[in-house]
Amino acid sequence: MLKLFLDVRGPQLAFQFSVLRSLAAGRVPVVLPVPSVHHTDTVMVDGHEFGVFPWLDGRHRSGLALSPERCHELGRVLGSIHLTLRNAAPTPPHPYHQPSIPADSALRRVDRLLDLVESRHGGGAFDALAERTLRMKRAMLASMAHRRPPDIPVIMSGYIHGDLHPHNILMTADDRVQAVLDWDRLRIGPYSKELARSAAFFFTYGDERGVDLDRAAEFVHGYRHVLDLGNQEVAIALHRLWWERLADNWVIEWHYLRRNQACDHLLPGQTALVKWWTANFDEIIHRLAT
Repeated sequence: MLKLFLDVRGPQLAFQFSVLRSLAAGRVPVVLPVPSVHHTDTVMVDGHEFGVFPWLDGRHRSGLALSPERCHELGRVLGSIHLTLRNAAPTPPHPYHQPSIPADSALRRVDRLLDLVESRHGGGAFDALAERTLRMKRAMLASMAHRRPPDIPVIMSGYIHGDLHPHNILMTADDRVQAVLDWDRLRIGPYSKELARSAAFFFTYGDERGVDLDRAAEFVHGYRHVLDLGNQEVAIALHRLWWERLADNWVIEWHYLRRNQACDHLLPGQTALVKWWTANFDEIIHRLAT
């Protein structure tokens, strides 16, 4: 596979490859670049940086298609990634602090977007859903401002994959992890946030059913068998992810502010998830953080 690197280049890319070699040495399933004839990991052509990687057979799978055993194994892989990164690319031992957006700021953003939607009289299906979503979120933010996550620093943090979802995991025919792909968003962050975010990506139905908590619980338990973050950090991560999804409207912002409609199809599922997560908040914390 030939890859043109756009998001990371030069020293950042060299660091990424050194991390991949450490992960491979730790038996984490990653794909290493094929060296060029000049023994470099990449080549420059007309100012563009390219890399070549071995082609692997495999498939991308939704977590909803995996057996409980494979969900557990997938969690163990993510735990192995974080544990190996923690040893191979250590970071300063300072708590990670990233406050969640205040309710009043989130409400102002919603109101600005509502002004844009309301100005489009006679709009289509997306405009109608966007307005319903924004009004639903506005009501939730106004009534649940007191449920904003506490600004507690995260103790367990370090380098994370940064974008772990089904399209960046290659599975074998029997649903074992063949390779973890696309490390261009490698960065420092809370392990618990990537754990919670990955569970949402893999095990969300995309409709009013919300998340398959049985499979998600197996995934989290598998992770914690390798790297146990503790109940509190997992619970806080789930709380923050709920609030982040409630306060964030990036699909609507892309549509109206960037004039980019490529992700419009994601809005129905995101809206349904926020509604379901709010209604089942306590059960989610109980099933995934204990």
